[in-house]
Amino acid sequence: MIDQNPVELDIQKRDLIEGLMKGFDVITAFTSESPQLTASEVAERVGLTRSAARRYLLTLVHTGMAASDGKKFWLMPRLLNLGQSYLESARVPRAVVPFLQRLTQQLQESTNFSLLDGDEIVYVTRVTAAQLVNAGFEPGTRLPAYTTTAGRVLLGMREDAEITAYLDRVTLIPHTHMAMTDKAALFAEIVTMRKQGYGITENQFEMGMRGIAIPVKNRNGRVIGALSVTSNIAACSREDAIARGVPALQTTANTLMMWV
Repeated sequence: MIDQNPVELDIQKRDLIEGLMKGFDVITAFTSESPQLTASEVAERVGLTRSAARRYLLTLVHTGMAASDGKKFWLMPRLLNLGQSYLESARVPRAVVPFLQRLTQQLQESTNFSLLDGDEIVYVTRVTAAQLVNAGFEPGTRLPAYTTTAGRVLLGMREDAEITAYLDRVTLIPHTHMAMTDKAALFAEIVTMRKQGYGITENQFEMGMRGIAIPVKNRNGRVIGALSVTSNIAACSREDAIARGVPALQTTANTLMMWV
C-alpha cells in the first residue's frame, strides 16, 4: 500500500550504497543556472575526483539520462522517468487529479497539489485554467517552503519549535520587492495561517500574483499536502478571493479526505 504513514527506520551507514547517493548528487548538480557542466565542475560541486565524476556522467549518458558534446554534459528527458515512476506508484497524486479538475472548473483558476519535502515545497500535480495568461508551478517544481503560500501553510502544521528551527537555518531571499524578509513577521504569519486554517499571500514570489492554500489531511488526520489556487491580483479583491476560494478549497479537501 502506497502513502501509508512512514516510520523512522534505524538505518546504519553500512546499509547504504554510497555510489547511489553520489549518483543522485551528480544529477542534482545540474540546475536552471547551470544546465551544462563539465566533469570537473560536477566533481567540484559534489565532492568527487574528476575521473569519478566522469564515470558517473558517462553512466548517465549510457542509460540515456544525459548527453555530452565531449566536454560538457547535460540531462536528457529520460530522467523524467524517475519522477513518473513516483507519480504512477503513489496513490495520492493520482487520486487528487479529478478533484483539482473540478476545482479549476469551478474557480476558473489554476490549482495545485503540493507536498512538503524537508525544507522545500514540491508541486506534484497541477490543473491549468483555460486562460490566455495563467500562473502557477509546473509538476516537479521545488522551491524553498517560505516562498509559497502552500509552503507556509504546511510549515504551519509543524510545532512552533520546528518552525523556529526552520527559520533559523534558512536565508530569506526576496523574489519581489514586497516579499517578506523579516523572520519574526514570517513566523507570526505562519502561525496565523495555522489558526485560521488557510493561507493567502500576494506579491511574494511574483508580482501581481496571489496564492491561497489550505492543508489536506487523510482520514486518519495526518497532513499529506496542500491544495492551492494561483490567480492574478487584478482579477478581484483580496476579500473576494478569500470568500470565493477558501470554501471551495475546503470543500475539496474535505471530500478528498475520504479518498486518501
